[in-house]
Amino acid sequence: MTGSRATTCLMAQRRTDRLSLCVAPAMTRTSNHHAVIIGASVAGLFTARVLADHFTIVTVLDRDDLPEGGTARKGAPQGRHAHALLAAGQRTLMELFPGIADELLADGATLINFNEGRWYQAGGYRSKINKKRAAISASRPLLEHHLRRRVAALPNVQIRSSVAVDGLLYDGRRVRGVQVCEDGTLSGITGDLVVDCSGRSSRASAWMEQIGYPTPKVDHVKCEQVYSTRIFRRSPSDMDATFAITIESPADGKRAAFVVPIEGDRWIVTLGDRFTAPITDEATFQAFALGLPAPEAGHVVTRAEALTPVMNHRMTSSQRRRYEKLRRVPAGFVTLGDAICSFNPIYGQGMSSSALQAVALGRAVARHGIADTELPKGFYRQAAKVIDSPWKIAVGADFAYPETTGPKPIGTNLVNRYMARVLMAALGPVPALLYRRRPQGRPSGRAPDERRAGGAARTGRRGVTPPRFHAGSPTSGVDISA
Repeated sequence: MTGSRATTCLMAQRRTDRLSLCVAPAMTRTSNHHAVIIGASVAGLFTARVLADHFTIVTVLDRDDLPEGGTARKGAPQGRHAHALLAAGQRTLMELFPGIADELLADGATLINFNEGRWYQAGGYRSKINKKRAAISASRPLLEHHLRRRVAALPNVQIRSSVAVDGLLYDGRRVRGVQVCEDGTLSGITGDLVVDCSGRSSRASAWMEQIGYPTPKVDHVKCEQVYSTRIFRRSPSDMDATFAITIESPADGKRAAFVVPIEGDRWIVTLGDRFTAPITDEATFQAFALGLPAPEAGHVVTRAEALTPVMNHRMTSSQRRRYEKLRRVPAGFVTLGDAICSFNPIYGQGMSSSALQAVALGRAVARHGIADTELPKGFYRQAAKVIDSPWKIAVGADFAYPETTGPKPIGTNLVNRYMARVLMAALGPVPALLYRRRPQGRPSGRAPDERRAGGAARTGRRGVTPPRFHAGSPTSGVDISA
């Protein structure tokens, strides 16, 4: 499925989803307002697209020498590994960038159907679903390339590379811009709103402290996630599926594998593990894939031609900066994306969360106005709502492993037990029972928590103890697209 047929398929899917994207209406640009965005990451590019509807000028600054095509950049080493754009992120992408699906497919991306893949989890393969669900699969560098191209084409947006931001310009009342270093020379760029999208290593806390503001509390949840990736030439004979996911059941099983097609007729194979050293050599990579409980990853790494050496990455902890809890924040400055919250990457939450935060910023600008000193607080409240659910699910999932340490979300054990039963139900022909609603006014005779979990519990197989499961693993509704 290619071209306009792909767009038709994805748009039809978007219309049937219960959650709808509500983008704030653009403000009338009657004065010369300037937004400065730090970082041309996925978060920064989504933010630039949203703010282009509200500001006369939008300038995106990135310290990297940004590549022309779909190649990985220095500032995003995680871009070499498999990425996921969840359903809400895909809807946001298509809403903000109409036609980008066709453009990605024309550049080699693949449209995958979930019923044509192999998903092994909770001790078995997921059954096929009646609802058609498709997703675009591509590398993250290719997605970033097309986002940069579309954003740069906007008449009021400029993307500047090789520009490092060293601090904020502050006049005693509000942030008025940023201090930058370009070609060894320090200078200032003024702006009405500065948005820090510089990622997990954001220096926003230090900058705020320098101008006399408190810094946010930081929640760290130790997950010690490691993942290793190789890219292979893709052939239909490699495996009998269009993609494959294998996830072992915690707490004893810590391994996972993701095999997805990307542009250039290639597979990207990412192997994940916890609380151990990352894979660095080809022999260990192959042995890992062959030792998984499902064979698909092993088939690909032994049958297909390897095109890259083993690339690895480590994430020691999920991290959330609690800006929404600060009583005082500087006017004219906000942070967004991984600069607020960086998830354990194995759950694929990061890009979708960043996209939704960018939309939330647009709503805050429309509601408060650009000059309002309450704009940052208003945004942080909305960003916290975007982050809360995926944070609880993903972090809660990490606590299925006894080695995990840090603040544990309330209700984690209940959610994990419930999701274990959901996954067991997904292995057979009965998942629809989970969504059957009791008629209004008809009492169940059970406590609320029991009612919520009862449908899933009833579908469990007799004689089989549902495995312990971490709720944040890629589950139903996940769209695999880098």
